[in-house]
Amino acid sequence: MQRMLNQLKEKAKAILEGKEADGVLGLRKGLFDVIQPHVFTTPAELDTLVLEPKWLFAKMARSILRAKPAAYRLAVAVRGCDERAIVELIKRSQIDRGRILTIGYACGADQAKACLCSRPFPGKLDAGDAVEGVDPFADERVKAFLDGDGAQRMEKWTAQLRRCIKCYGCRNACPICICVPCKLEDDVWVERGVIPAEMVSFHHIRAFHLSDACVACGACQEACPVGIPLMTLQLSMRAALKRDYNYEAGLDADRKSPVLFDFIAEPRSGQHVPDWVDTAGKKP
Repeated sequence: MQRMLNQLKEKAKAILEGKEADGVLGLRKGLFDVIQPHVFTTPAELDTLVLEPKWLFAKMARSILRAKPAAYRLAVAVRGCDERAIVELIKRSQIDRGRILTIGYACGADQAKACLCSRPFPGKLDAGDAVEGVDPFADERVKAFLDGDGAQRMEKWTAQLRRCIKCYGCRNACPICICVPCKLEDDVWVERGVIPAEMVSFHHIRAFHLSDACVACGACQEACPVGIPLMTLQLSMRAALKRDYNYEAGLDADRKSPVLFDFIAEPRSGQHVPDWVDTAGKKP
């Protein structure tokens, strides 16, 4: 771990000294040993850089870049899932790839097992050594929800999803959920004040909306206060895309999803454009 941390610090230091980026987004140990996100702007600050705990920076990087001038460039310390999330945000015109650099570091075997991660390392690995991934579908907890015929699986999932308290923790934690306005807050689709959330209008909308974008980070499941195995649901959809289209989200910023509509370069007259879509580099 110390060797990987030193490698990460050296890479970040080289980026700052070489003026490849204006800041490096990572974790630091601050006052009273509180660990928090921080944008490092000088090599001396990097003495406080730490690797743990697991933290996803993709949406934070998006927010920082949107708040800064167009010339500002940001480097981000990323695990494999965070790198994949950034790739998906680049595809969705949320991050300009010319303004972001990644400093990739590997997760350990224990972290990979805890996250059921099949790819616990970034494509661009700068620190640490890649460990073998885990087959999530060999895990008994995952198999328990995917075994059986359609009616049996529906019964299992209905029992789980009925425990939802509609806290929106899964939506808020997800590094890919960036739509404004969110359909899960639209009275047309999701009735307010109703708990548990209606399964088709809430959970199915969310699952299918992320079906080609989920990067298997597990943030949704970690955030769920009632322990619904949300990642298992998303993993099954990732597996279907890989099986039918040989496609995995987050691996290639230039490869479009087989189910993703084209993002709008020039909206047609009268065409509705969601608030989060950038048109020709500008907000609509």
